[in-house]
Amino acid sequence: MEKINGSGNCECFMCKNNVGFDMPDEIIEAVEKNELILFCGAGISTESKTVLPTSFYMDILDLLNDDYNLNLDTNISFSELMSTFCNTVPNGRKQLIRKINDRFDRIQSFPELYNSATRFHKEVSEIPQIKTIVTTNWDDYFEKECSATSIVDNKDTALWNTFNRRVFKIHGSINNIGSIVATIDDYARCYEKLSNEPVGDRLKTLLGSNCVVFIGFSFGDEDLNKIIDILSKKLDDFANQFYLVTVDRSWENNTDSRIIPIITDGQFFIHSLKNILIEKGQLLENEIYNFAKYANQVASEFHTDWLNEIDNFHDKFTSYPEIILSIAYQDGLIHAYQRCYANKEKGEYLIPGYLSKVVVSYHELVSKHKENKNYLQMYYDLGYQDGLINLEIFLETNEVLIPPLFIYEDENFATEKELLDFIKDNRNSELYHLLKEIRLTDDTIPHFLPWYY
Repeated sequence: MEKINGSGNCECFMCKNNVGFDMPDEIIEAVEKNELILFCGAGISTESKTVLPTSFYMDILDLLNDDYNLNLDTNISFSELMSTFCNTVPNGRKQLIRKINDRFDRIQSFPELYNSATRFHKEVSEIPQIKTIVTTNWDDYFEKECSATSIVDNKDTALWNTFNRRVFKIHGSINNIGSIVATIDDYARCYEKLSNEPVGDRLKTLLGSNCVVFIGFSFGDEDLNKIIDILSKKLDDFANQFYLVTVDRSWENNTDSRIIPIITDGQFFIHSLKNILIEKGQLLENEIYNFAKYANQVASEFHTDWLNEIDNFHDKFTSYPEIILSIAYQDGLIHAYQRCYANKEKGEYLIPGYLSKVVVSYHELVSKHKENKNYLQMYYDLGYQDGLINLEIFLETNEVLIPPLFIYEDENFATEKELLDFIKDNRNSELYHLLKEIRLTDDTIPHFLPWYY
């Protein structure tokens, strides 16, 4: 086990539940092999006490007591409460869905609330070795923040391994309101599906052959206990040991031998696991995304300013058609930076060696285009390749460097004047005549889209 230190005596909003704990070797080994499965409940998301002052459960309970004088207490289960709402309020099912959606809309409307609700998901996104997530939550935060593909019903299950990261939504999704599991009847159908249908079979296989960590569940959660019973059924002695990460110290008195509690905050647990992978050299720091965003801004502004400064592009292109190669190169470079930070949720750029493999593939493309004399494609791909190499250099040295943005015949130049002076003295006649054949419409400045390869 690896000892994780907590936040000491810090009682601030963000740190008070970051309790020190021992990270089991089995969990570390599982994530290294892409075999760790997270099973997430409401405590890591919208129902966290750090997001809104009251839970959805309490909102519904208070509404029924205040508006319908039902005198309900907190001994009523979640599913019973939702059934009572649907049976009491006119158009109850529709109104329940509206209440759920209103809660998500409120969180979405305030960046501070949304960031609090997705702290856990953002940490998970930076561990690309976590490929499979199971959740009872209705929100779509794993889809948004981790680029996970949702698996909701049996038809989806057939395609579960088509995607790099997937999330099993066993209680449905807000994006598929007919799938939402809330009432007693909904839960009964859900348990039947988990017991006897393909989605349940798939989950049993996954949970029986991988290391599973439950996060975000309260002690005595009847739904959790029922799900574990169903998914462990028939595995007997072959059932895996489950871990449960929680701040609820009641779990220290847990008597279920299938579950080993780890008392700490869920987001802190994932953050600590990420740091272990970084220390072992199996994951990179996430500063590459900030650099990619900065490099894109610099290169994009340079590119725009340069093109805006050209008084008559067509006259210059007539004399120096080679400048179109720098345009293609700059577009490729910019797109390499943009794709990096736009794909932050996937976490793939944090995998050691990932960039090197992509660079090799682009080097082969550049060589192929050069051989076939597809020079515009060649220079676009060369720009993309150099952008990737630039990201690699940052990862290795932490130096903020951006290559000169003008290029011709394997030479880079800092200014247009340097480029044109070089062309005058070193013009490739064959390349010049090929580029002269390009026809541009009036007032058109070339631009190369990301599909140009």
